[in-house]
Parts: sequence; C-alpha cells; structure tokens
Amino acid sequence: MAESVLKLLGLKWEETVECRLSVGNAVAEAEYKTGNFSIAIDAQNLMVVVKNSTGRIVWQSIHNYPFVQSTLGQDYIGDGEGGSFKIEEHDERFTVLQTITSVTHTDKSVTIYGGIGHKLVPPTHTEYTFTFTELTPNHLQFQVRVGKEGVPLQANSYRRVILTYSSHKDEDFYGFGEQFSFGTLKGQKVPILVRLLTENKVLVVERNRWITAILNARPEIFGQFAGGDSFTTYAPIPQYITTDNRCVFLENNEYSSFDLRKPDRVVIRVNSPVATGRIVDGDSMLELISNYTEYCGRMRALPEWAGKGAIAGMQGGEEKVRAVYARLKEYDVPVAAFWLQDWCGKRIQKVGNVEFKRLWWNWENDNVLYPHWEELVTDLKAENVRTLNYVNTFLADVQSKPSAKRNLYQEASEKGLLVKDAKTGGNLIISSGPEWEAGLLDITNPECREWFKVLMKESVFQYGVSGMMTDFGEYTPYDSAVAKFHSGVPAEEFHNQYPQEWAKLAFEVVQELGLENEAVMFHRSAFTKSPGYMNLMWAGDQNTAWDEHDGIRSAVTGMLSGGFSGLSITHSDIGGYTTFAGVIPGVTIKREKELLLRWMELSAFTCAFRTHEGINPDVNAQFYHDEDTYTHFGHTAKLFASISPYRQQLLEEAQNKGYPVLRHPVLLHSNDKKARSMTFQQYYLGNSLLVAPVLSPSTTYVKVYFPQEEGVTWRHIWTGKYYQANGSRVSVDAPIGQPPVFVKEPREDDGLLNDLMTYATNYFEKVSKMKK
Repeated sequence: MAESVLKLLGLKWEETVECRLSVGNAVAEAEYKTGNFSIAIDAQNLMVVVKNSTGRIVWQSIHNYPFVQSTLGQDYIGDGEGGSFKIEEHDERFTVLQTITSVTHTDKSVTIYGGIGHKLVPPTHTEYTFTFTELTPNHLQFQVRVGKEGVPLQANSYRRVILTYSSHKDEDFYGFGEQFSFGTLKGQKVPILVRLLTENKVLVVERNRWITAILNARPEIFGQFAGGDSFTTYAPIPQYITTDNRCVFLENNEYSSFDLRKPDRVVIRVNSPVATGRIVDGDSMLELISNYTEYCGRMRALPEWAGKGAIAGMQGGEEKVRAVYARLKEYDVPVAAFWLQDWCGKRIQKVGNVEFKRLWWNWENDNVLYPHWEELVTDLKAENVRTLNYVNTFLADVQSKPSAKRNLYQEASEKGLLVKDAKTGGNLIISSGPEWEAGLLDITNPECREWFKVLMKESVFQYGVSGMMTDFGEYTPYDSAVAKFHSGVPAEEFHNQYPQEWAKLAFEVVQELGLENEAVMFHRSAFTKSPGYMNLMWAGDQNTAWDEHDGIRSAVTGMLSGGFSGLSITHSDIGGYTTFAGVIPGVTIKREKELLLRWMELSAFTCAFRTHEGINPDVNAQFYHDEDTYTHFGHTAKLFASISPYRQQLLEEAQNKGYPVLRHPVLLHSNDKKARSMTFQQYYLGNSLLVAPVLSPSTTYVKVYFPQEEGVTWRHIWTGKYYQANGSRVSVDAPIGQPPVFVKEPREDDGLLNDLMTYATNYFEKVSKMKK
C-alpha cells in the first residue's frame, strides 16, 4: 500500500506494519560468555537472552519484536518556571523493523550490529550497535547507539533510543528514586526528570480535590504546571528493582521514561542517540540494592549526635530561640540541635492576600534577627546542642535589604559566576513565585565552585555550625535555548545533574573542613549518583495534610521508594510544609494539632527527628504552642532517642552495604502479594522493628499486617502483647502517644532495642495509672 494512500486514510506507515525482528542468515545461533553472564542469540525464537552464572534469566527481549527502536519528534518539556516542568512526549516515524546482521565477541563483551527502520526497504534503515560488557561479576553494562559512531547526526536523523524487553503481569517494580504516589510502579509510565514537588499532584480527598486543577489553571499566579502530576519528584532516578530479582538502571543524564503499562514488557525511552545502562545481578532485592549502590555511591552514616534527640526547626530570632529552648528544658525534651533557617534573614513573599515567610538568599548571618549569632551558636554548643542553618545555590539581589553586609548576587554577577541567559548573554533570572527572582550559580564553572566553597566555609559554617539544609536543585532550565552553562554542557543533559553536583560541592566543603563525622547536610533533590555525596535526605515540601499524594502518607511512600534507589538515610518535615490559607478561594489546608502529633510519632521511627514551622507558621500548629505539644514533643523525641543505638547500627549498614534504614515490606517478603501492594501503610526499620504509623485523622486503631514468617512473633512495645507472623491482619489500638510499633522475636537486635522497650513499658504503665 503506497504511503500516499495511507495519508489519505489518516494512517501512518508504522501503524500498518507489524513490529518485528529478523536475524540475518550470517548470524549463527550461539551463546556468548562474558564471565559471569552469558548472552544468547536465539535465531529460532527471534530473541536475545541474558543469563547469570546460575542460568537465571536477568534480561530478555520479546519474541520477534524489536528490542532497539527509535523515533523522530521533539518532546515538549515546559519552561520550568518555579521548578515545575510539564512533560509531553512526541514520537513520529516510529521504527518498527529491526535486523541483526552480525555479532562480535571478546572475553568480556558482546556487540550486536544491525539496522532499524520504519520501512521494508534496507536503504531506509539506520544502523545501530548494542554492546554488552561485563564490568564486574554483578554488573553487565549495555550501550545502545543509534547511528554510526563518529558520524554527525543530521537534522532529520534518529537520535532517540527506545529499548523494549520482557516482563510479565506478576512482576512488580520499585524504585525510580523518590516516587510519592505509588508503591509498585507496575502499570505506570514513569518520567525521569528532576522537578519541584509543588502542591497536590492529583485529585485527592474531597476537601482539597480541586487544588491541582486550580493551580494548573492559574499560571499567572502560581507558575506553569504548578500542580504537577503523579510522578513529580525532586529525586527521580532511572533505576528499578523487581520482585523477580531484576535490577536495571541507566547511566544517562538526559530525560528518559520507563513505560510499564503493558504487562508483558518494559519500554525505556531515552532522549539521546546513545543509551548506556547496566543490568545488576543479585540473589535478593536487598542484595540488588547493595550491588546497585556500588555504582551510585552509598550515603554516609549520620553522626551519633543527630540521633540523641530532636532537631528543633524554628524561626523568629535569637530571643525566641533562647525562650523556646528554656521551655524545652522544662519539659525534659532531648534536643540534639536547633535548625534556624532564617539565620540569613526573613523575607516576605505576598501571594494574593497571604504573606509567606521566606528567606533572604544572601548567605550571611542576619544582624536583625540574630545580632549575636556567634554567641548563640557557642552557648548552645556548650550544652551539647548543635546549630544548623540553610543554604541553596540561588543568590538574590539584596539592594532592598538595608542590613545586608554583602551583596553576593552582585559579586557573583561581576565575576561571571551565574548561569547565563542563552538569548541575551546576561544573567539568567529564575522565578520562585510572584515577585521572587534570583540568579543561579553556575556550578559547571570551576571558579564558581571555589568561590562558593570559600563562602560556605567563611560565612555559612562560621562559628561552629554543624550543618544545614542544602535546598533546591530543581529549577535548572532544561532548554539550551534558555540557559547557557560555562562548561558548554547542554541544559538538556545538565538539568538532572545539577542536584548531584550541588550535593558533591557541599560534600567537598565538609571534607575540606574535616567535618565528615560532625556535619549533617540534608537534601531534597537528587539524581543517580547523589547518594555518594550525602548523609541525609528529606522528603521535601509535603502539604500540611493527611492525604496520600502530597501529605503525610506521601512522605512515607517517598521515603520507602527512595530506599530502593540508594537514598537509604531519610526523613521528612514533621508536620509538613505547604499551607493553603487564603491563597486559593474556598481552599484551606493548615496544620492541625492532631496531624502535628501524629507526624511526630512517625518521625520518631525515621532517621532524623526534625520539625519545620511551614511556609506560613502563624496558621500552623507548632511544637511550642501549648503544654500538649511540648509534652508530646518530649515524649516522641525520647522515643526517637531510645532507639539511637539500634538506628546507628542501621546507619552503618547503609554506609557499608547501601541497605535502606526504612524498608518497604516487599524487601523482606518479595513473594507476599499483600506486602507487594503496600505504599505507606507500614514499614520495617531495619529487620527488627515493624512500624505502622497512624496516618488518618480521628483514628483510635490501625490494621496491621503481619507477613508469614515461620517461628516469628512480633511484640507490641506498649502492651507487651505478642502477634504471630502468620499472614494475618489485626486491629491494634493506637491512641495518641502509642503508635503501633513491634519488636521482632526471637530478638535479633543484640539488645539494642532494650531502651525502647523499657521506655515504652514505663510510659504505658504511667498512662494506664492516670486513666484509673
């Protein structure tokens, strides 16, 4: 049928030709060894099969279907205003035919040669190569190249790799970095692009179900695509682990997507003519995480001081800090540190009729709020209480701030250290909402990196500060027509790398100051190799709400998801961050006391116990509001501190093996269908604690699932009651102050949970007596 006739019928050529794979007569059916792996060309079944040393299939293509394809078409990735990027993939002239014409083999590699095309005529084919190379006994690298190496691509050349291979309906997929809306990603299409997790990403509970629609409909107020989508995340990673003990990841930095919507296949789409990745081998999901993190790097264990009590996040100046600290001592609250994000000064941002309390992005201590900054830090340190502050890679022009000692934006601008506007050649100005603009440090510039490192040493770490929130990393433009970097790297390639390089820069500062065993640097954005430069993640800006897409539940989902991808040491803002009160007509979301108390309980069983006042502190319940909040804050901080020895062992395990501290149930029960389907309902802290946090309002009990495990019981820390690990789901009482937490028996924690058991028993007895 002529192509012109198809056009008249409204059809594309590739839609009328069945996708298929052909193996040339010159290609012998053979199995090639690379060491621990074997690659078989199955000419009879028209497929490629990869096995490990035991004969287990770790990757295989689909019978008579192209495993290498490509398309033309330019994707739309929005302007990224406010860190929000809308993604629309556009594919044209899909190649539906693939040939294998020859195969070469060395001791460690196998290369497949052939062509791909959208017509039957061979001259229309584009050449490709697919090379497998064994790098270690557990890592088989693959590289797919569309087009000839060394031959410049033409304007109409295929320059996108699409890789398709086999799966099945019962294979569940986890990872892809921090994903906040799903546990298993089977049935989803996951885009890999660093983006700001803004507000509600999908229509959620009844009272705030229209937030996303409103945000996305009012770009003049909130920015383009401010509502995001179900896969918006600060920390996407092109990697997954499955219940079939398979792990695949990309080494590429460009935008990619993983399509898992069809039950029988995985489709990886990479916006590059060269896609490089690895197949990782391992006998269990935990072992796969360990083997994967050999590549991405492993997070460093937190210093022991961070596990001894609360990191009290607050603002308002040194007088308020001293007053609140005095009250905390009255309530016997163990305090490890104060996190004072407004150390650099408070800046008001007006959105409608609401004033958000944000910061001056000019990294020096503010003499108005903290006129005796050095004395405050020193006094707290004398009582074994650290001080943390806040930094990001933006610089705001502070001409309108009378108390500013330096204007770092002007200094960086004069030195040429900011990302440039590709059109004008001037500084690229980034927006973070209404009337909020700043320059972005060009950390591809070695001079910029050194200048900022000196600034962090001499200003940020001044007077003995013990770390900071290392914020942002998502706003870097994706379009080379918009942003120009000193190194010449295309924006499309560097966008995902920016948070990784930001983490590396911050880590270099810590190393050069000799603070590896002291500093806590907590990040929210990340990419593939970020874990190797970090010692703490946080789940970003959740709504001050209960919902599962951007509230407390999503924080749990995101923390567990990240653990599959090397983000092994993590926590969340206690109480959430984003507040809607007077911003959107008819919509009010603010932090109620109950949510704050339950979030404290959750955080007691994570890696750090840190509060955040939120973007609009005045309307949110705070830990320092009244006797109830102080008392509960003290109780949950003691819970957190009581498991410090056990948690520290898990942190060392994360550093040495890459294991996540918070573990999704599927990691320990990969064949259990109920465990596979969980998102936020419960998790393990290590292997010896089962945690089922209260994530709904007005709740008096939680249904807890005890997966089948022979010879195991779980002891409730409050009542001492035992529950059999027999695959049952049981209702467990959960009054405020007693979140359902269980210790595994026979005990495997070497007594490291004894303090927790003693504290919980005493607390329960005390509460029981008060009720009588």
